Amino acid sequence: MKKIFALALLFATASAVAGPNYYETPSRAPAPNVILYVPYETPSSTCKAVALWDDEKERRFELVHQTFVENFDSMPPLANGDGAPGRWAPHLDGGHNGSIFTGSTWENKRAQTASHEQQIYTDPVFKGSTKTPLGLTPFNVSDGVLTITAARTPEPLYGSVWGYPFTSGLLSSHELYAQQYGYFEISAKVPLGSNLLPAFWLLPTDRTSLPEIDIMEAPANREYESKIAYTTHWLVDGDRLSTGCTAPVAKDSNFHTYSALLLPDRVVFYFDRVAIGQVATREGSDKDFYMMANLAVGGDWVGFPTPSNQSFPRKMEIDYMAAYTKAGRAGCAKDERGVLICR
Repeated sequence: MKKIFALALLFATASAVAGPNYYETPSRAPAPNVILYVPYETPSSTCKAVALWDDEKERRFELVHQTFVENFDSMPPLANGDGAPGRWAPHLDGGHNGSIFTGSTWENKRAQTASHEQQIYTDPVFKGSTKTPLGLTPFNVSDGVLTITAARTPEPLYGSVWGYPFTSGLLSSHELYAQQYGYFEISAKVPLGSNLLPAFWLLPTDRTSLPEIDIMEAPANREYESKIAYTTHWLVDGDRLSTGCTAPVAKDSNFHTYSALLLPDRVVFYFDRVAIGQVATREGSDKDFYMMANLAVGGDWVGFPTPSNQSFPRKMEIDYMAAYTKAGRAGCAKDERGVLICR
């Protein structure tokens, strides 16, 4: 009876909200439960913008419950390279060799060389190619907001960071939290200006690197002055394929939420909890996914900064990162490593 009442209340509330598509206005504090509008259109293999509500069509909603939240009330502990679970990692997944954690200081775990990005991701204990910490930290927390700062590499340290001209930051939950399906959300203020690539994205915990779900990429080069990108990448017969999508959204100095609902049949993307696009879920997306947020600099996509076209330091601010599932925390348990997995 309680379940029937709750569902009736959900649909009554949703139906009463005016506007082109139902949404719950996000606040600077993540909600314990979220009601999401799921588009009535059947998803396809190419990304499609979400049509406005059609009163002749069935309206579908998803009620999800919070499983994970990081409010950044203080600077969270960072993984220090020993592979111990329960901390945010300031690097890409280093992986394991048996029971021994490896690779957190390797170049390919601190940079994305394939796209020729120009930043190296650092943290206070990052040693680069040396044997001692370099003292390069891109993170700061103040008033409940985490700031990631991209800056020019101090000239004396060029050789210690393999010649990367910029330092920046990345946070990954791969040693802390992951979930199968569900809703992932970030509240962030992205920097304006060219040659920068702030992002919020998902990767699977099995270290296959695909499928990859890019919930938000906000390049500010000319083509994307008033758009964000959201993309899925997957593998077919050994070939990496991508479906790139864009949506017109506000590019300003305010906090906005960027999010995605991953379901067995579709991925729906949201901006300020308004559905903006969807694509059919790719094969292999039933994995456990972890979250990442980062501020990249330069590269083949956004172009390369010079002293004349970009000033530094530049900042990305994050108010919170949160995740939700249908089952909520009742569906969560720690795996053999001690990482919380929710389904």
